Amino acid sequence: MNTLKSNLYINKKDISKNTNLRFSVIMCAYNLEKIVNVAIESVLNQKFTNYELIIVNDGSEDHTLDVLRTYEEKAKGKIRVIDNGKNIGLSASRNKAIKQARGEYIVHLDGDDTLYNRNTLANIDDTIGDQEYDIIYFGVQYVGGGNKLYLPNAQNSTREARIVCDMHFAVASKVWRKEFLEKNNLTFIEGMYYEDMVYSIKAAIKAEKTTFRAIPIYVYYRNREGSIMATPNIKRCKDMYKMLYHLMELYEETPEELQPYLLSFIKNETFGVPVRIDAILKSLKDATYTPVFPKRNYVFTEEIPTIIEKETIEETKVVSIDQPNKKKKTGKKRVVNTSESENLKLIK
Repeated sequence: MNTLKSNLYINKKDISKNTNLRFSVIMCAYNLEKIVNVAIESVLNQKFTNYELIIVNDGSEDHTLDVLRTYEEKAKGKIRVIDNGKNIGLSASRNKAIKQARGEYIVHLDGDDTLYNRNTLANIDDTIGDQEYDIIYFGVQYVGGGNKLYLPNAQNSTREARIVCDMHFAVASKVWRKEFLEKNNLTFIEGMYYEDMVYSIKAAIKAEKTTFRAIPIYVYYRNREGSIMATPNIKRCKDMYKMLYHLMELYEETPEELQPYLLSFIKNETFGVPVRIDAILKSLKDATYTPVFPKRNYVFTEEIPTIIEKETIEETKVVSIDQPNKKKKTGKKRVVNTSESENLKLIK
């Protein structure tokens, strides 16, 4: 905690551009006393300064709150700390922070990740310009697991493609207009894993104006010990089915022209759930820490779900975009949902 320097002020140029706060950066922290300072510094060191940083301490049992309070005091109004008092979960913490946010746009950042570089907020602001986009899609840099870089493009950032299978479901890979979230009552489902998936798909269905830019905005550190998604447990198995339930509920309020794309994701995910559950159970049995899941690379399937006959079950599989399409052309539009940049070095 020794790099709080001259950038704890609001630049006059930023204020003249928008009398209100441009961004509310929302961060949730649970038992991160040793590393949360890195995430905080990645925000405080931004060149663009018309933002607020809201940090939710979700009932940490270590000294995380002490670290946050120290930053809050030194930042002199730049940081607001919300202390839940007890652990209420990531979704409930995010919902609470969004309600209190004063920024025009919401930027999410987990307490064990970082913004990509010092220009991140400036790049986001430049991408938005004087427009009012509901969602802006960006990329993410992975550290660990191959150090991969995921970038959006015109093909994987259409509304249909983001419903069929989002390039990267994490809400931190997107920037959200707060007024759009409030208008459509978009909140995270509390007490459930995979809430990002339901949230992102519902938002894609509701959004009227979106855009993308092929740059990463945050660094995701994979397989950190103690992270939510690295911990195998039975609840994660149950919540896969809960996620499908919520998506089926969403079908009724989905415009007719988008319903086939939502059904496509539900169908592909239904086939994928047993594989993912098997990975979790194997991790529990072998006492390994992180279950290894196959990557979602779903493409648009038939518009009408089909009944699988018993004798054809063994031949049924989810088609990956990495596999050649051996089916005969039907004239139906196929939407490729994601692209992975290969052979990319870690960008610092």
